[in-house]
Amino acid sequence: MGKKLLNGSLLYFIGMALVIVGLLLPIVKVMGQTPNAFKFLDMKNFGTTTVAILLILIGAALGILFSLINKLSAKSNKLIALAITLAGGVILLLLFTGILSDSSLGGKIMRAAGKSFIKHAYIGFYVILVGWLAAIYGWLTGN
Repeated sequence: MGKKLLNGSLLYFIGMALVIVGLLLPIVKVMGQTPNAFKFLDMKNFGTTTVAILLILIGAALGILFSLINKLSAKSNKLIALAITLAGGVILLLLFTGILSDSSLGGKIMRAAGKSFIKHAYIGFYVILVGWLAAIYGWLTGN
């Protein structure tokens, strides 16, 4: 039998790294602009969008940290980091669909993208999705 190309822990690490890379890339294309996730951060009017982006960023950073430090690499720690980043994603999804609202700049961009978000999705969105899928699969198959 052939050797496994990627073990679960490495796949989890790669997935979490892809989430951070996806945040740096343009997420949506609205009104001719392609902002990355950090353009959605509005520390002056700390809104729901800012909380969601920070949850995604902090969860992914914790996942990478837990993967690199052996004492912290317990499967439960990785699950907590994955849950934090996915919670941020769910909040953003609720913002995109209009179930939640936000008066900050990020919320206004979300409303502009609206329910037809998938038409406006850009490369960063897809990289984040691939990262989440890789991290979930890595967590499920990891030790």
